[in-house]
Formats: sequence, structure tokens, C-alpha cells
Amino acid sequence: MTVTSRRPRLIHLNGPSRVGKSTLARRYADEHPGTLMLDLDVLAGLIGGWQADFSAALEIARGHGREMAARHLRSGYDVVLPQLVTVHDREPDPAFEETTRLAGATYVEVALLVDDGEHHRRLSGKVPVTEVEAHVQAALEDANAGLVHKIRDHLAEYLAHRPRSIRIDTTGLGEDESYRRLLAALDAAEPA
Repeated sequence: MTVTSRRPRLIHLNGPSRVGKSTLARRYADEHPGTLMLDLDVLAGLIGGWQADFSAALEIARGHGREMAARHLRSGYDVVLPQLVTVHDREPDPAFEETTRLAGATYVEVALLVDDGEHHRRLSGKVPVTEVEAHVQAALEDANAGLVHKIRDHLAEYLAHRPRSIRIDTTGLGEDESYRRLLAALDAAEPA
């Protein structure tokens, strides 16, 4: 594996549940050797008791994730973080941004967005692959319909205060086109 010649970067893929953050993060890591795909939901699933209190496990995973990200960035490699962050998170994630800065790396936030109708179709069409995915899917399905709107509203409020966040509308796009747009946005964000 080759360390990148540019400053390493933490690419934070933000966006609503089931918009494709983990899929695009995995693809990016697969095509960029040495990149750490840091899925905090997966890490939370490694914490004992996560089934009973996923939020508590996710908080622990965030702390471990920041440490992993810092070490990886300081080693000269990129990190891609597929994680929804909104204004109402207990820890609205300038923590990862600060971790990136302290590691001497570049933080890039990309918000993957989708219109309301397609978002609902993606939510209902998701087939969980892991136990953690099934747990999250069940929570989204068991909650009242207002939860999805609440998440989307909180994300919009968060992004209103994040003018440097890159926005990519994935409505009507498949994985390949969404990924192509992600790569183009990352190239455009790279300092000259």
C-alpha cells in the first residue's frame, strides 16, 4: 500500500439512513488501497450489550472511531466515515473534524441527499445483511412515520450551518452515478 502524496483526508459521508453512505464508502475504500472504511454502526455492533442500548454502544464506538481515525490519518492514509450527523446528536460531529485537524489531515464532509419519496422507497427496499443492519432497519420500521421526517428535518437544520459541506442529490441515481459524482466532488474539493 502506498501512502498518498497529498494530505490524507477524512471523508465524512453524511446523510439520512439508507441513502447509500456505507455502500459508497466501501466502494471508495476498495478502490483506494490503504483507506480505512470506518463504519461506526459496525463498530457499535462489537460492543457488548449493543442490542439492548444501541445509542450507548454508538457513543462508545464514536470514541474508538476518533482514535482509529487519528492514527490512520497520521500514518498518511485516508479515512472514509459513513455516518449520519444532525444538530440533535448528543455529539454533533465537529469532534471528527477536530480529530482530523489535530492529525494534520483534511476534513471533507459530503452530504448524500435524496428526495422524500425515493427515501421512503429506499428505506422499505433495504434488505439487511448483518445483525446490526437488521437492528437499525427494525428501529426505523417500528418507529412512527414521523421519525424519518424528523431525521430529515434535523439533517437540513444541521446542513444549514455547514456551508462548506458538499451536497450531492442522489435522487434517481444508481450506485455507479452516485459514486461518479462523489469522486468528482472530492476531486473538485482537492486544493490546487
